[in-house]
Amino acid sequence: MEAALESGEQSFFAKNKKTIFWVITVITPLIIMMLPTGEMFTPKIRLFVAVTAAGILLFAFESLPQLVSSILLPLAYVLIGLAPSKAIFVPWATVIPWMFMGGILMANVLESVGLLKRIAYWCIIKTGGTYKGILYGIMFAGIILNLLVPAQAVIPLAAFTFGICKALDLGQSKASAGIMLAGAMAALMPLFFFYNPNFAVIQGGASSVYKEQITWVMYFWHNLPNIGWSFFMIFVISKMFKPEKPIDAKAFVQGEYQKLGKMSVPEKKSIFVTLLLFVFMLTAQFHKINIGWGFALAGCMMYLPGINIGTDDDIKRIPFSLVFFVTACMAIGVVANVLGFGKILASTVMPLMQNSGDAVSLGLVWLLSVAANFLMTPLAIWASFSAPLAELAMSLGIDPRAFFYTIFQGTDQIAMPYEYILVLIFFSFGLITVKDFAKFFSVKMLLNIVFIIVIKVPWWNLIGLL
Repeated sequence: MEAALESGEQSFFAKNKKTIFWVITVITPLIIMMLPTGEMFTPKIRLFVAVTAAGILLFAFESLPQLVSSILLPLAYVLIGLAPSKAIFVPWATVIPWMFMGGILMANVLESVGLLKRIAYWCIIKTGGTYKGILYGIMFAGIILNLLVPAQAVIPLAAFTFGICKALDLGQSKASAGIMLAGAMAALMPLFFFYNPNFAVIQGGASSVYKEQITWVMYFWHNLPNIGWSFFMIFVISKMFKPEKPIDAKAFVQGEYQKLGKMSVPEKKSIFVTLLLFVFMLTAQFHKINIGWGFALAGCMMYLPGINIGTDDDIKRIPFSLVFFVTACMAIGVVANVLGFGKILASTVMPLMQNSGDAVSLGLVWLLSVAANFLMTPLAIWASFSAPLAELAMSLGIDPRAFFYTIFQGTDQIAMPYEYILVLIFFSFGLITVKDFAKFFSVKMLLNIVFIIVIKVPWWNLIGLL
């Protein structure tokens, strides 16, 4: 009886899901518009919050195609006069969208020529074919892939880890959950010590307040402890998701690796381009060019005479709607800054942070980022919060970069798959139960705040960042 009722409720929601989502999207801004205004919460800021809430809900519920929602949000800001159009569309004049397009194009080419798959198989062969060997091999593969194409390892590693689970016939099991979660960690954890387009959104969002360039070397040095954090999470996975029976995948992996044959000329050319990009990033302190432009150039270099390993299909596979989504999220931050939203946040939060010490202030920034992640996408949080929090950090005498790094780690903490699309990709293969997913990420969340307070804050004090 209960099962039938539950099934009926589920079918009702499934049948009316789009309608329910649209009702929420329309009602939420209307409720916000009924809130009383005051000296701080002015009519313009109320209108901004209402329009932004509607835009975020459109993104979250996917009620419209992502490209359409990404055009509508900044367009709404222009039409209702919240900020000048030159300010709203200024993200297109920054390095961020071009960095994303170049990085994705480069990753597409590396995947097409087979280099990404070769690296992944090679890493697992070197770490052994046991269950733990697979997990640590996946993390090593993620580090190498993110070194070559930062923030573009999600799809290759998702397909790779799913392929391993299918080949070993693991089904939906603890072992499968562990392998898929290791893939998610390997795709995302290296972003906390390798400079990447995702973090560039935070830096770009705060550029109106904090203009100092963060170089690849600087980012790596500031976040060096995150290397240990990455491997520690693999250790946690190995303990939480022990396989029901011993696993030996070495023969399978070696067989797949041998099928790739000797390294091809296109693969060697792709390595040459990635090495040039790496040198460009390492020498940013000398040439003073924003390293994001290096990603844009590297993607284009794949098509130049003498290299010419990119294809039309690699270009077609660029998710251009994502690029518009990134700039739309950045527009939120731009308009918030024009309206003085940062001053409101500063006046609200500053009393809690004053005389509280760096550790407590960073803990509050982390908590704010985690809480916002239940309602907003990470991109929207990075773009919206970076400028106000940078302003707040400077008023407190704290280096804004410490806040940036903390925001980035805070938005990585989730409890359910819907909160972060890059993790949702791994969950969508159907090999991780909701219970296992929530259990692991809840443990990860608790461990992360301990890691920041106990390890990162002392490290930042030691190197002079705090």
